[in-house]
Amino acid sequence: MPVLVETQRWGTVRVGLSKLRMDAEIRRTRFELLGVALATLGLGGLAAALVARRIARPVQKLAAGATAISRGELLQRIEPSGFDEIGKLAEALNAMAAQLFEERRALETANLELRLRFDELEDVKRYTENILASLTNGIVTIDLEGRVVTLNPAAEILTGFFAGEVTGHYCTELFAQTPEIGEMLMETLASRSPITGVPLGLRRRSGTALSVEVSTAPLKGAEGKDLGVVAVLRDLTLVRELEGRLRRSDRLAALGGLAAGLAHELKNPLTSVLTFSRHVARRFDDPSFRERFQRVVPRELERINGILERLLELARPAPATFTRIRLSAVVDRAVDLFANEIESLRVRVTREYARDLPPVAADEESLYRAIINLVGNALDAMAPGGSLGLRVGWAPAADSLRAGRGAGRKAVIEVSDSGSGIKPEDAERVFNPFFTTKERGTGLGLAVTHKIVEDHGGVIDFHTVPGVGTTFRVVLPLMPSVGHLPDPHR
Repeated sequence: MPVLVETQRWGTVRVGLSKLRMDAEIRRTRFELLGVALATLGLGGLAAALVARRIARPVQKLAAGATAISRGELLQRIEPSGFDEIGKLAEALNAMAAQLFEERRALETANLELRLRFDELEDVKRYTENILASLTNGIVTIDLEGRVVTLNPAAEILTGFFAGEVTGHYCTELFAQTPEIGEMLMETLASRSPITGVPLGLRRRSGTALSVEVSTAPLKGAEGKDLGVVAVLRDLTLVRELEGRLRRSDRLAALGGLAAGLAHELKNPLTSVLTFSRHVARRFDDPSFRERFQRVVPRELERINGILERLLELARPAPATFTRIRLSAVVDRAVDLFANEIESLRVRVTREYARDLPPVAADEESLYRAIINLVGNALDAMAPGGSLGLRVGWAPAADSLRAGRGAGRKAVIEVSDSGSGIKPEDAERVFNPFFTTKERGTGLGLAVTHKIVEDHGGVIDFHTVPGVGTTFRVVLPLMPSVGHLPDPHR
């Protein structure tokens, strides 16, 4: 380095230093630092291993416990390693395992109960199926759309169809050859009202016909939920055979009763005639005897003749002329016949006539006689001040079906009184010849009325309430079937 004094150069200075000690110090410092680093790494690694071991073991236990829980081993328990997060996690896993165990036990209990209920339902189902299979009556069920759901074996035999063929089809297809049954099912489905005891002719798949009785009712499930309609088909073949035998027995019994009644009815007038005939020879010259003879004998003979004519009406049909008539006009005509009696007894007459009822094909005179009998009996059954009800209109669907297999709806005539009603023990004999509750009645009026209604292809019945009154109901087709049309050659 140059030595300068102010601006003058005095000389040069050269300085030399030894680097041996400095290099030695640097090397020693490096070895110390390396030793410290190695010691620090060793201690750090050892500490890390200890910490990792302390953390890994509880985590491994947690992992093993979670794996066991996932396999369904819910009774094992993980011991917490401390109060740190891993210990809290172990406690949470133990709580979860205990809760899962309780839930599984509850599920197993519920599953057992469901299994028992299922077995019970299976038993009930098999029991119900066995009942349906054992029934001799045919059972058909349809859903809310009118499709067939079930068909028991008896119904398969009656209809000729297998259940697998018709399940899911509309009931009108199943009963295509007997549309009345399909109409009953659909009517019950629409109105939710049952129809019971309707006799019909069921045409089977093979074309053969069976006499059956059909009843329909709404099918309901739990809590009254509508499920569809069930129909019961009862084979009446055997019943009809038994009824035929019973009718033959009844005819024989009725013939005996008819003979007894006829003898009773003819005995009184014949006794009077016989008494007078015995005294004719001895008292013929007696004017008073002849006057009583002329008054009594012809009257009693007319009475005998009237009884015989009524019997002939029962025994053989009178020539009938079917024309289109208004039922309301015939009823009014019959009521007009009793106008004086209605007025004297102060009977209140109420009329209820349907305006949309078309004319009916009937024999006007014979139907007029039948209505006269019903109105006359109603007036005889009432005390003064009573009420006579007259109704002409459409018959309910169930009555229309019971009245026969004629197509279309039917008309009804109802005659109601406010009398004392018919006694229960007399109800079955109302239409029997010579049965009467009147003092001077012949007991032929209702018997003749019953036959006139049958000749028109209709039915007659009555409803009575003791102490309230009686209603006689006549159901007639708008047009009689071929079997009831008059024979011009008879």
